[in-house]
Amino acid sequence: MSLALRILLSLKPLLANRYAVFLLFLLGYTSLMELQGGFPSLLPAWRLEIPLLLYLYFFGNLITRKSRLQPVLVALPIVLLYAVFDFYHLQLGRLPRLVELTELPELLAVMPPWLKVLLLLGYGLPLLFFLQAVRWRALLPMAAGSLPLLALLVAVKSYPDAFMVAFEKTQKEIVFYSDVMSAANNGRISMTLYNEARRKSVLAKTARYRDNPIYLLEMDKVVEKVKARRERRNVHLVVLESFLDPELLLGARFSRRPAHPEFEKLFKRKGSLSISPVFGGSTAQAEFELLCGVPALRELSGVEFNVFTGARTPCLPNLLSEGGYHTMASNGFRPDFFNSTNAYEGIGFARAYYPSEYAPARETYLSRGDVSGEDYMFDGELLRQNLEFVSAWLAEHPEEPIFNYVLTMYGHTPNEINTEKRPPVVQVSGDAPEDKQLQRAVNQYYYRTEAIAAFVRDLVRIDPKSLIILVSDHLPPLKNGPYTYRDYNYLGRKEGYLNLNRIFFVENGRSVEYNTIHHYEVPGIILDYVTRSEKKGRRGEGFFAGRLRRFDLATYHQAYLTIMAQAMNIKKILPEASAGPAAGGETVPAGAEICPAPPPEAF
Repeated sequence: MSLALRILLSLKPLLANRYAVFLLFLLGYTSLMELQGGFPSLLPAWRLEIPLLLYLYFFGNLITRKSRLQPVLVALPIVLLYAVFDFYHLQLGRLPRLVELTELPELLAVMPPWLKVLLLLGYGLPLLFFLQAVRWRALLPMAAGSLPLLALLVAVKSYPDAFMVAFEKTQKEIVFYSDVMSAANNGRISMTLYNEARRKSVLAKTARYRDNPIYLLEMDKVVEKVKARRERRNVHLVVLESFLDPELLLGARFSRRPAHPEFEKLFKRKGSLSISPVFGGSTAQAEFELLCGVPALRELSGVEFNVFTGARTPCLPNLLSEGGYHTMASNGFRPDFFNSTNAYEGIGFARAYYPSEYAPARETYLSRGDVSGEDYMFDGELLRQNLEFVSAWLAEHPEEPIFNYVLTMYGHTPNEINTEKRPPVVQVSGDAPEDKQLQRAVNQYYYRTEAIAAFVRDLVRIDPKSLIILVSDHLPPLKNGPYTYRDYNYLGRKEGYLNLNRIFFVENGRSVEYNTIHHYEVPGIILDYVTRSEKKGRRGEGFFAGRLRRFDLATYHQAYLTIMAQAMNIKKILPEASAGPAAGGETVPAGAEICPAPPPEAF
């Protein structure tokens, strides 16, 4: 008898056990996914994750009808759940939070129809088969079998601190800066439960930050500094959806320069870099940092905007509003996307405008135009309409400064481009695997830079004494997620390259350049500009130039909790004079062209 046959015969009792087969399958699946870039193998997570998976499988077998397919039907929901974790990680590089289930409507709203059909077939049918196999009249097994699961959920939701203490004492190390390492040590489901308990714990603790007199008094001082400037300078902040600069893909070759000539002429290759909190999605996280001036820590929600109620928060627009600015937000997509209406109101925008096709009952000046073959409003259309609106507003209100905030949606995955309206002009090649989505994104970049150049040129003409900032919210995921950027050597694959995005500054009609900053430091740059001395008028001499250098991790965390505590209020209790925290970068001494980067001690 051959050795191979003997081994197979010795494994026969094991393979006859459905629980052993189930566990071996999951171990094999996770090991294979680890090789493909997914979360690490399940094997080290034997303290809670593996017992929990076996119990879920036992419970599924307990409540379903016996049949030859029962072991497979019961395993399907668990395997599909694991597939969700891996897909999320492959696309966004992190572990999903339980609270992110509230984002499913937004996800479905932007999902192409073919993908919705694929999800229905891949997930809906297996779950339907499982539900049909459930013995719905077997109440006693269901009730008894669900008790341990209910106890676990009650502990997470109602006794989060006790759950966290028990988890930290009994499980392996939790690496707070790495979802991947934490999931490798403790498992996907286990870490999801821990993160939810941590969110609930922090939520309760923010109660003491709802009235933070020291912090709010400091914001009162900021408002007074903004009011004190007799020369009121306008600010225009444009957040560009998935705005990838192809020339940062050092391993790619192009048939021509990807940027439009007018864009290159305007900026003269003076693009800076800003660190986004996200990769591939969750634009609202980037918005939160750019408007509130603190890191998006995800301690209270997978997306901070989702817990905003409309209560006033100490963020940049509120600060500017109290300082005499008119604050307006123009969003190129739906008002219910990432709870933006409540978030914009709470952050401090006096007006928020959306395309009339998405918000027919709201006051607006926007219309999405022709979106055939592309789904999303083209940057050029949004910026053109914004320019016309702002031009008229400035003419009618010459004494009132404005904070003009614009969020685009063109460039959103899957980067569809109507080649009849915008025929391909750039071909991409390189040693990396072909990525057709990258080809589309590069050609979108050409037409987007053309539109941006026209917008900035005309805006400078009508509003020469102003600050214009154009920043990418995050990198597009493209076809292969992080691997496209790795294969094309994005920015030389320097540390944290997946979060590095283009940002451009035009100050008083002149393009300027900063060293690498974080998105959450943009409010500090804006505040430095609007509070700058009229006589000196140099970067780095505004109200925030010196004091922002003292912001460290503890300060940012306290500011974050204060903002979130206010954001979740039902009643608008923020004092009238309160406004946003500032977190900005150190700026240049007189005469310098490139502003030095802010200190790295915070994050």
